[in-house]
Amino acid sequence: MALFSLWWGCAEDINQPATVQFRTTVRVVDTSFVTEGIHGQQTVPGATVELHAVHYRLDYQAVTDGRGIAAFEGLIPDLYNSSVRKIYPEDTVLKYLGIKQEQVLVASAAAVQLAQPGDSFSVTLKPVARSPFVFSELYYNGAKPPPGFYYHDQFTEIYNNSASTVYIDGYVIGDAIYGYRDDPEYVHCEHLYQFPGTGNDYPVEPGEMIVIAQDAIDHTEISANSIDLSQADFEYYNPLSNDVDNPNVPNMIQIHHEYGFDYLYSVMNDALILAKLEPEDTLKYDSRGHILIPIKRVVDALEYKEDLTNYEYKYLPDELDAGITGGLAMYSGKSIIRKIFKIVNGQIILTDNNNSSIDFKVAKQRTPGWIDPEDR
Repeated sequence: MALFSLWWGCAEDINQPATVQFRTTVRVVDTSFVTEGIHGQQTVPGATVELHAVHYRLDYQAVTDGRGIAAFEGLIPDLYNSSVRKIYPEDTVLKYLGIKQEQVLVASAAAVQLAQPGDSFSVTLKPVARSPFVFSELYYNGAKPPPGFYYHDQFTEIYNNSASTVYIDGYVIGDAIYGYRDDPEYVHCEHLYQFPGTGNDYPVEPGEMIVIAQDAIDHTEISANSIDLSQADFEYYNPLSNDVDNPNVPNMIQIHHEYGFDYLYSVMNDALILAKLEPEDTLKYDSRGHILIPIKRVVDALEYKEDLTNYEYKYLPDELDAGITGGLAMYSGKSIIRKIFKIVNGQIILTDNNNSSIDFKVAKQRTPGWIDPEDR
């Protein structure tokens, strides 16, 4: 640890001498049937591995070789966050596994100490479950002042990323709480709101989206740097308070609300899930009164932080979101948007790697209800 202590006080100087730099490796493994069925081995060739130095804020990228090993040169002692992904195209999966679908595998590791040669590590990939609905835009961090700090203009956008019409009726949105990432069965949520409808009331066509406003009003009348959400598709409404209610916009149904005047997202750090509960699911609560959502019912998840180096404080497990997005200062008036993967027969298909670090970016402008291809 002597070498580690010497450089720690010099974190502002990223031009470390060659004598401090070292080589390391990351081994990537897939214990599911996917890689073994395609390559006859559990180590994963051709996986993209990204390393981010927490204190020096340097980024490195490498691809695994035939043995599933990614080699990195010129690293300097630091704590490293890693993000790993492997995409098997549809034709490959069909040829070897008989399944006609693209297969995405992801993993991450947080705050791994790498200080000298030999400090290598391994990660295990997990398959991503694809869903028709994905979070496509999230505006959470509040409008720029002046006037004062304003955050009631938050909105969530959900996109139908499939080729079929899907009804949003009955889906739920919740916010995960920190400290339960290792629970293999449930996401622990502080709030849970459900879309109204009986199953065939709110269709979302392929390539269409819906917007959920915290308050479905024209917020520019309150803050000049805000936005107009009076035409939102849905709004959160807390019937237990004097919350704003636009009678022309359907309300989300309150299932669980632990605190707050409204269902407001944190302007710094939060994690959202979109889930579809089945009739046989019974609502359960943990010992602290947080509502429990089965991980197997989650169709999409999104985690953001003001400080993108805080992987060790992630809320969500890798199988739901292997990364984090955001990096925005409070009240900067910016949103995060999901990137475009490809366009098929004129329909935009958004990226869905279950990894917010690579799926999302900071938008040039807030665009509730529409996609700006030049910004994605």
